[in-house]
Amino acid sequence: MPKPPVDPGYFDKVNYVIDSWTRGCEAPWFIYVETMGPAALKAFITLMTFGWDDVARGFFRPRGLRSQRHRRKGKKTGRLARFFPEIGEEIGKRLPGATEVKGRFYGHGEKALWLIDGVIQRGLFWWLIADVTIDFAFNWTSLLYESDFCKDDGLGRFANEPTEDNAAPGGMWTRVHYDRELYEFPPPSWAHSQGSTGGVECMITAAVELTRPSGDPLPTEIAVRVVDDNTGDVLMQNGPSPPNDPDDVVSLVAGLVKPGTTFFVQVWHNASAATISGGIVAGFEQEV
Repeated sequence: MPKPPVDPGYFDKVNYVIDSWTRGCEAPWFIYVETMGPAALKAFITLMTFGWDDVARGFFRPRGLRSQRHRRKGKKTGRLARFFPEIGEEIGKRLPGATEVKGRFYGHGEKALWLIDGVIQRGLFWWLIADVTIDFAFNWTSLLYESDFCKDDGLGRFANEPTEDNAAPGGMWTRVHYDRELYEFPPPSWAHSQGSTGGVECMITAAVELTRPSGDPLPTEIAVRVVDDNTGDVLMQNGPSPPNDPDDVVSLVAGLVKPGTTFFVQVWHNASAATISGGIVAGFEQEV
């Protein structure tokens, strides 16, 4: 099995992978699968590749070369390593003459050297696993973030959704709390129940889904609006109007909001009571 070279950019790769997976990427699932394939194949080839030193070890390594500590532990040691067989050693121990070489007498000194070599090889094996894992993650994320879905266009954006069911009394405007962050690259930004455009013009989209408490009828009208937090002006509003589907009470509003604006989202409905069970608020910086 090949020994991992000393890669001066190893920790750069680690940092890149960590940074990549903390950035939002709205790619569909099949893009993840497509970009994983080439990276996984490269990792598999690396694990299966071997050198002549591995063949030589397989040819000369004595039989039954295990320390007393390993004998006491039984077959548990090296269980993971058997998933990635030493192809070179497997070839070496099956070469003509290997049986005779392995059967000759080895002194204690020679066996001690082979045991030391085994410890070194196990250490290199686990280093190889770590190196291949990082390379796999680096290659995968590199391909993923080169896709059109994940390229960072430099424009700010955010998206949040509700985490819990919140009560929304009927006949009045209720402020919506979108407290689960999906991604955020400010400006613009959102925190719990309030958003800010910062210094850029943004397209703001807000949607709210209502469900009924047990035994109560569903609303037959719903409205959603975005309100300027400083002036109280309604920046945009949709409804009141009947939902498209009586069994799925959802309303959506979208519009441009000028720079330097803080805002929040409210929902209204005509039932006696309802629960905010879903929705999303999203902001996208507009290109100048």
